[in-house]
Amino acid sequence: MTRNRLNSFLTSRSPIKKAKYVTRLWTLLLSPLLLFGCLNDNELEPEIITEPPYSSLIATDTISSGGYKTFSVGSSSESTYEAVNLLKGDIGLEYINIVSNIYEGVAALENKLPLYHYIFMDEKAGTSSGVQIGIKEDRIASIFLGSGEELDKWPKDLSQSAINKGDAVGVLYDKLKTISENEKYKNKFEAINLLTKDLSKIYDTQMEKSPQWYFGHTIETNKMDVVKLNFKEGILENIVIDHYQTY
Repeated sequence: MTRNRLNSFLTSRSPIKKAKYVTRLWTLLLSPLLLFGCLNDNELEPEIITEPPYSSLIATDTISSGGYKTFSVGSSSESTYEAVNLLKGDIGLEYINIVSNIYEGVAALENKLPLYHYIFMDEKAGTSSGVQIGIKEDRIASIFLGSGEELDKWPKDLSQSAINKGDAVGVLYDKLKTISENEKYKNKFEAINLLTKDLSKIYDTQMEKSPQWYFGHTIETNKMDVVKLNFKEGILENIVIDHYQTY
């Protein structure tokens, strides 16, 4: 099964502050085209980058009726999620990116955190000390600050309540709740972004509020597609496919 490298080059195009991410995920993360149309002036989603190859957009197709692969325009977001899962085995897809899936505070996240692969927390204005948490195989796989600094735990000065690499995802909610009540760190919970949905996990009803989901996959050597699923009030309105050549 061929996995895609599209996360590498697409995210390199964003002007948002750069922050490294330790794992090479086969998923697209946060292209600028998707971000700025969906966030208000006070909300900022981070960019995650690796070393990108040179790339060029060679064509774009827009589908406003009928279907594309397993997708049907006019379907509900829940049916579209089922369609993604029908497709994932054919293209080596493990995650899909959800635009503007943003929460303030941790109260609503208890049952949602295990459904996602990547979480970003920060002040609404965005800072270099925002916290990026990567989840893999139901454990904390990575912790980064927005500055790019990799951590073994966060916050560094806490003991029992700190989030540690290797922690089971089941303890994440309780730890975040405790940290959010700490005066020193509570402002890091002003905007919590659940960014990358793990396709092996159940559908999250909050996804129907997102204006766009997107993913990328390799077509053949040096050719990759970005598929953008655009929604209006939870219904798939159109599908945009950007075709890229990499060098």
